[in-house]
Amino acid sequence: MTRENKIKRTFVKDEAYNILHDKIISGELTPYTQLKISELSKELGISRTPVREAILKLENEDLVISKANQWTMVAPIKVERLKDIYPLVLELESYALRENFDNITDEFIDELEKINKQIKMEHMNENITRVIELDDDFHDLIIGLSPNKEIKPIIDRLKKRVKRFEIGFYQAKDVHKAPSTYDEHLILIESLRERDLDKSLDALRKNWTTTITDESIEKISKLLNVEK
Repeated sequence: MTRENKIKRTFVKDEAYNILHDKIISGELTPYTQLKISELSKELGISRTPVREAILKLENEDLVISKANQWTMVAPIKVERLKDIYPLVLELESYALRENFDNITDEFIDELEKINKQIKMEHMNENITRVIELDDDFHDLIIGLSPNKEIKPIIDRLKKRVKRFEIGFYQAKDVHKAPSTYDEHLILIESLRERDLDKSLDALRKNWTTTITDESIEKISKLLNVEK
């Protein structure tokens, strides 16, 4: 880390967390990288306490693992967690769509279409981080249909646990072709325009399950050298 990473603002714990989180998600800090509290404290220009608190938060999100009084390191990426988490996200988003389907407007669908076009463009530009952000925006719109405020925080926590794998999913795609996510979104958008609930739910399910096919998992696992 450079002097540019020095933390000057008030909430040092949160900023330490943000810096370390982004470096782990982006792959700058690779799985099994040792994290030493004293070194991080010096590099970030803060005391050890907020660093410990940031590390604890990352550990709670399965991004860091540790053994008391021995070591702390970036956690490996584990495929089985992906298979556990995605069905939960799908069920919650499907619930939001199903229970509020009558509230969908043409303007809502137009916004989904706008985001999806941006996904294709950013993928062609190899801006993987932005693609994932836009994909989150796309699905957040659907989740936002529900007045239930508990759904999004739960989904956000779950998706943090698979973010590194999602980066690999897009990295494994040919940048000269539209990503499969874009095409799957198109089918969902068309189903919504037809106001066909069953087709919309099926399109949403296919969109979420593409990432965890055996073929996708094998390809991404080799790219990221993940545990199975």
